[in-house]
Amino acid sequence: MAHHSADTSFPPEFLRSMLGPTGKFPDGKLTDSDEGEIAIAVGSKDGKVVIDFGKPTAWIGFTPAQANDIADLLRKHAASVV
Repeated sequence: MAHHSADTSFPPEFLRSMLGPTGKFPDGKLTDSDEGEIAIAVGSKDGKVVIDFGKPTAWIGFTPAQANDIADLLRKHAASVV
C-alpha cells in the first residue's frame, strides 16, 4: 500500500503554484471527463517517492513517451531514497 494525503503543505508553495491543470489539451481529449493536461511533480520526502498532481485526480493518461519519462523519474527518485 502507498501513502496519500489531502495536505497541501508538500511540496513547497513556490512549486505548488506550478502544478495542476493547464487548461490545454495537447494530445486531444481522451474521454468526455478528460480535464486536459496536468502539470505534476515527482520527488522524495522522508524516504518515500512522492507524485504530486496539484489537485485531486481520479485518473491520468500518458502517451508512451510520457509514461517512460514518469517511469524514469520514479526509478531515479527510488534509487535516491534507498
